[in-house]
This record gives sequence, structure tokens and C-alpha cells, in this order.
Amino acid sequence: MAAQSLAASFLRDHPRLRPFLLSSARATGRTIGSGSYGSVEEVAIPGAVCAAKKIHDFFQDPRQMPREGIEKAADEFARECQLMSTLRHPHIVQFLGVCFLPGSRMPALVMEKLATSLHDILDPEPPPLTKPFVPVSLKRSVLHDVARGLSFLHSHSPPIIHRDLSARNVLLNEGMVAKIADLGMARILPGLRASTMTKAPGASVYMPPEALEDESRYDVTIDIFSLGVVAIFALSQTFPKPLAAAYMDDSGRMVGRTELERRGNYMREVTGQFREGHPLVRMIQRCLKNRMRERPTIQQVMGWLEEARAEVEDGEYDVNKLSLVQLLQSRNLNIQQQRQQIDQQQQQIGQKDGEICTIREQIQLLQVQNESLQSENAALKQSQK
Repeated sequence: MAAQSLAASFLRDHPRLRPFLLSSARATGRTIGSGSYGSVEEVAIPGAVCAAKKIHDFFQDPRQMPREGIEKAADEFARECQLMSTLRHPHIVQFLGVCFLPGSRMPALVMEKLATSLHDILDPEPPPLTKPFVPVSLKRSVLHDVARGLSFLHSHSPPIIHRDLSARNVLLNEGMVAKIADLGMARILPGLRASTMTKAPGASVYMPPEALEDESRYDVTIDIFSLGVVAIFALSQTFPKPLAAAYMDDSGRMVGRTELERRGNYMREVTGQFREGHPLVRMIQRCLKNRMRERPTIQQVMGWLEEARAEVEDGEYDVNKLSLVQLLQSRNLNIQQQRQQIDQQQQQIGQKDGEICTIREQIQLLQVQNESLQSENAALKQSQK
């Protein structure tokens, strides 16, 4: 039996996985999106439409894996499913089970389906002519929801590290409640001490320096750092791509940048919105510390967010009165503006095409007149003979 088929057989018949198998799940044929671990497909189960994450490369070199290696990987997958099934929290995307999608021999993780992601609200596709309006109150509420979700994970015994927190896996429902997704590859942190693990799998933009090493040594503060980057993205509404970690000065020496300095341009957009010493600014500055031990705990982060929520900024909207429909209407308005521009360009092109046709008709008329004159001239010459 081929290794992949063998692996799939182990997973389908695994005694610890069998309780989570959703045999009634049916793919709708719609792809919702893709992430660092695989694509996300829409599936229907009785009474609900859900999201199924197809995991790719779960087994490394499956054709070369011995049977015991496949068994170990299947055990690990089943263990992750058991872990996710215990995570019930208002700000964690709910794990519902697993299913086998058509054409895939590997199982997919079935989750509750939410309306959109924080990334899509902040940086929608197609790009709008102007930044979409997202009130500070909503941004702050989303960050508070994410912090609550992380607090739940980090307070687990032993703590659970997400390792891939980003604006793309912060999902929002119709009521604009945020939930953390993509916990399928999370690893339990043994004990309350730092652990040597494999290189963190998340997007480098959101990763602290220790997570980018070949053999990473990190703890729950990796999620704290990522939350700080998510906060910069949310408050500046600009994807915070960092500068190089070092640069050459005028004397030819290499000078290192702190993680906060690497994101200085975006941080200035944040500090320009708030008073000096605002709790959100202090929170980000601490979250992005290079040294793990200098970063705050999730409880400290929640304290800053509570403090920020107590301050009512001028012109803010009550987040409870802001629906997803309003945000989508703003997004649709940008799309309509783009379509109007395209229509205007097409009209201009049509006008130019009309002018070209008129010129062609005039040329044809001149050609006919020229031919007529040539005929008359030839006839005149013939009569003179």
C-alpha cells in the first residue's frame, strides 16, 4: 500500500480520531481561502455550513516514511484533534470534527464558518481607492477579543502556544466578535518553561527574532509579539512589513535595528492618533520588545486594553452599533467608484473609437472623390485627343 494511502487508512480508522469523523460532511465546491497550512473549503453538515481546512504536507516525505513513522504522525494528528475538541471559548473558532474531502486522502479539520477576517477588513481585495473606514472602537474591541482568546490558551495547563497569530486568522462574525483560528498546528508547551521546538511556521512579518532561528527557543511570548504586530496593522491600517534587521552606517559598520525600529514608519501612524503615553501605544511598545523576558504577559496586555476601552476617543462609534453590513457597504462603495472609473475610461475609449471611425469615413470619401477626379481627368485628356 502506498504510504499516503496507508497514512490515510490509519487516520480514517484511528480509534482516537473516529469520534471526530463527520461522515455526513459534503463539500459544496467553494474554496473559501488558503493559509500557511493548507486551503480552506466550504462544507455542509446537517444544520450548518462550515469551513474545512485541508492540511497539506502533514506527513513529511510520506513515500519514504516507515510504518511506525506514519503511526506516530497519525497519533499526533489524533492528539491535536482531541486537544482542539476541548477548547471551548467565545473567542476561539470552534473545532467541529474532521472529514475527508473528494480527491484528498488526508483529513480536513472542520471548523465553524465566520463572515470575514481582520485582514480582509483592513486591507480588502480589490484594493479600494481610499482606506476603508474602520473606527478605533472596533479595532480596540477586536484586539480585546484576541487577547481574551490568547489568555484562554496561555492559561491552559500546560499552556498552548498558537505560533501563527496574524490578521488573517483573526476571524469575525456578523456581530463583529473576533475569534482566533488556525489552532490545528498549535503545540502544548511542556511545563511553564521555555521549550526548544522546530522553527516557528508563522509569517515572518508577525514573528519575533527568536522564532526565525533554525532551532527556535520560545514560549508564550511569541504570541504576545504577534499580537503587537496585529495591533500595529489594525491601528495604522497598513500592512507592517518590517525594515531589514540591520543596516550599514556611513562608516561602513553594520548597525542592528530593534523590532520596534523596524516597524517605525507604521508605529508613527499609530502614535499620531493618540496622546502621549496612551495605553495602546504602551502595549505595542512592550509587545515588540526583542527580548522575550521583557514582553508583557497576556494579563498585562488585557489591562492596557481595558484602560484604553475606558477612554472614549472623539468621534468614535459604538462598536455594538457598527454592523458588518456597514463595513461591506463601505467596501462596495469603493468597488462602485472603481467601476465608475472603468466606465468613464471605456466611454473615453468609445469616443475615440467614434472619432477614428469618422476620420476613416472622411478618408474613404476623399478616396472616392480622388478616384472620380482621376476618371474625369482621364476622360478630358481622351477628348482632347
